[in-house]
Amino acid sequence: MRQRTFLITFMVVMLLPVLWAPAAFADQADDLFQKGTEYLREGNLVKAIQAFTDVLAINSKHADAYNNRGLAYYEQGQYAPAEADFANAIKYDPTDEKANNNLALVYYVQGQYDQAEIYYNKALSFSAEEKPYYADVYNNLGVIYAKKDKFQDALTAYNNAIRVTETKNLGYTDAYYNRGNLYYNQGKFDAAIVDYTKTIDFYEGSVDRTSYAADAHYNRGLCYYNKKLYDQALADYDSAIAIRPDFKWAHYSKGYTLFMQGRYDQALASFQQAISIDPNFDYAHFGLGLVYQRKGDQKNCISSLQTSCDLGNTSACNALKELGAR
Repeated sequence: MRQRTFLITFMVVMLLPVLWAPAAFADQADDLFQKGTEYLREGNLVKAIQAFTDVLAINSKHADAYNNRGLAYYEQGQYAPAEADFANAIKYDPTDEKANNNLALVYYVQGQYDQAEIYYNKALSFSAEEKPYYADVYNNLGVIYAKKDKFQDALTAYNNAIRVTETKNLGYTDAYYNRGNLYYNQGKFDAAIVDYTKTIDFYEGSVDRTSYAADAHYNRGLCYYNKKLYDQALADYDSAIAIRPDFKWAHYSKGYTLFMQGRYDQALASFQQAISIDPNFDYAHFGLGLVYQRKGDQKNCISSLQTSCDLGNTSACNALKELGAR
């Protein structure tokens, strides 16, 4: 079961007056900052970094210049300088909500969840007003808590994200999807189905449908499978495949569900389709072995299980031992 993660929307701030700087230099810093901000908005990251660097040469304590240069570095995938810049922004403005959020984000995308948790919670503490982007922050905290097996904290965070989503009338389903994952992992399949359905309904007809709805259909299919509602599971797997034809796990799960229904020829075709997408897909080779065994084709059964075993599937290796083929 895969867990999606999401990034908060960056906040690019405009210049705050630098009252103590000499007037001529302050004006120059203003102009450079504005140019850098425009470059950043346009995606011209090299020029943005240079402009903010020039601002910092004039005023080495300019928190917003550090923050925005950090954003430019982040967009380039340069996490180390981004982290340093966000840390400097916080150094010169410790209660800067945006810089704390952005530093949390850098830690988050690098899997440094303890640090990300600290700075997300700091950022949330700096404002009594609940803002729309808090839906992202709470959602990311939920993912962090889920990864740390703190399920109740994760549920609380997702519920907070959903509350912000609903009270602010946001078109946002990430927390529903991730709460569905949380429920799934706890075996609460009915609750998970409700949340996955929210995601599916939202993305129906959307240009982003390929990105998210396929996963939601697939995961809802897993819920139906676990409830032994095989026809509903197959319908969701087919929807996932229609959206993303190369979704190997959907083909595999469809094959296994058909196998459980005794529809062996159709199961065979689904497993073979999964293998055509990924020839080294050990689970699909194992599935083929099971189908061939049920069809009484011992030669192809052993061949498929051997391939799966060679690819690292221990269940296939154990099956070969039981068959006396290993």
